[in-house]
Amino acid sequence: MKKMKKTVVLAALTVATLSMLTGCGKKEEATTSTSAPVAEDTTATEAVVPGHEGQIQHPLTGEWIDEASYDNKRPITVMINNLKPAIPQAGVEKADIIYEVLVEGGITRLLGVFSDYSGLEKIGPIRSARHYYVKMALEYDSIYVHVGHSTYAVTELEESKIDHIDGTKGIGNVFCFRTKDRKAPHNCYSSSEKIDAAFAQEGFQLTHKDTYNSAKFAFNAEDTDLADGTVANKITTAYNSSRKPWFEYNATDKLYYRFQYGDKHIDELTGNQLAFKNLIVQFAPHSVLDAKKDLQEIDLVGTGEGFYASNGKIIPITWKKETDRGITQYFTADGEQLKMNPGKTFITIFKDTQKSDIIVE
Repeated sequence: MKKMKKTVVLAALTVATLSMLTGCGKKEEATTSTSAPVAEDTTATEAVVPGHEGQIQHPLTGEWIDEASYDNKRPITVMINNLKPAIPQAGVEKADIIYEVLVEGGITRLLGVFSDYSGLEKIGPIRSARHYYVKMALEYDSIYVHVGHSTYAVTELEESKIDHIDGTKGIGNVFCFRTKDRKAPHNCYSSSEKIDAAFAQEGFQLTHKDTYNSAKFAFNAEDTDLADGTVANKITTAYNSSRKPWFEYNATDKLYYRFQYGDKHIDELTGNQLAFKNLIVQFAPHSVLDAKKDLQEIDLVGTGEGFYASNGKIIPITWKKETDRGITQYFTADGEQLKMNPGKTFITIFKDTQKSDIIVE
């Protein structure tokens, strides 16, 4: 009963707050309604914050770093196998941002966004591309790392002209390796050294392009509690009956710790449980693109609803993405860009028809 009551409260809060915003969840309305403004990229003109002279906030984490040390390096985005035979995964703790999104058969894969992937002897297991993951990777001006692809992903890779490494191509012997402790396809990995070698062989530009828009996220200058919202000590993202990962809030360090398959979500290299400062649930329309293969189509252009959780509370938000090649931004009920707390972020892309399956306790 407790779970049901809390879900109803969140649903009511979402309807009451988001009904004031326009075009939510309907792509066709996004072009005709007055939607939340897209924030400008103000990275180069940020005012000096007392106590942080000579520093800037990292565009992916909001953490303060020395301005002189920021090398404008492009991140990598890595397709991570998330089936039970693939865990524990290696290197995932080092990702600044992790996405979880459905693929075929009700299973999910992870997309890790790494601004720094140095010093990793293993990253993976790495799996094949899907076209909507490519679109997400483009938002970061990243170099996309995968092993194989769906038919629709091939089209997206070619049309988007994204820099990418495919371990099934000729570069595979440079880029990836297979271990003997697991059966294929759950045993394909890369490493910092191999990724760098592959990038060098392909001749990729390693710094951000002039067109890169770093305004995807906005951050508080310091850790800030949400003024409003619902208490969220546990958040379950129940994709289906067999896929129910969850997060538990630790009030001591003010982080959300991730669990899946009934246990802690652990990084193989460090033995640490994955933990995040920010959680985003983004509701988006899902449909079946290929019934025979159960390939998904996920509409990530337009506007929609969602939730943001940090420091033990959760609030309703909206999201907006104007074009396939644009960036997704998140907004609060007053139409202002969401300001997240400095730290790592986990983003769950979830069916907009299953909002009640986000369970908050």
